[in-house]
Amino acid sequence: MFETTLLKEKENQILDFLFYKKEPMKAGDIADRMKIPHSTLNSVLKRLAASETIKWEKYGSVSLTPAGYETAAHLSNHHFIIEHFLKKTLDLSDATAHDSAIHLAGRVDCELIDAICDKFGLSKSKIQANLCDQRDYSHTEEFPESF
Repeated sequence: MFETTLLKEKENQILDFLFYKKEPMKAGDIADRMKIPHSTLNSVLKRLAASETIKWEKYGSVSLTPAGYETAAHLSNHHFIIEHFLKKTLDLSDATAHDSAIHLAGRVDCELIDAICDKFGLSKSKIQANLCDQRDYSHTEEFPESF
């Protein structure tokens, strides 16, 4: 089981962003796209590199490690399932549900995610017994602009 609640929100957002982009990116491009000050991003990247979830050398590209990919996939599923819940249960707009789900994804434990999956009949991943997985990660669409 992953300990997603210990990840800070910015770390969660960057892992989700890199997971969705599916390719290494320069730190400056990440900062620009996510509208994060470069100094903040550098601090977050240092913490993620120290936790071995990303590979990054200053002025080089940032990419997920295998452990980072697994963690990001897990967090991204939390994000997707929470977003689904907020839209279906509270009738929130797509943008509001997306933004709120990003903020909540790393703070919600797998037990609650499983309960949401059970409530809405979302499929359970065959890889992780505690991981709901309905999202298709093979697509190549752009990361939502609201991010």
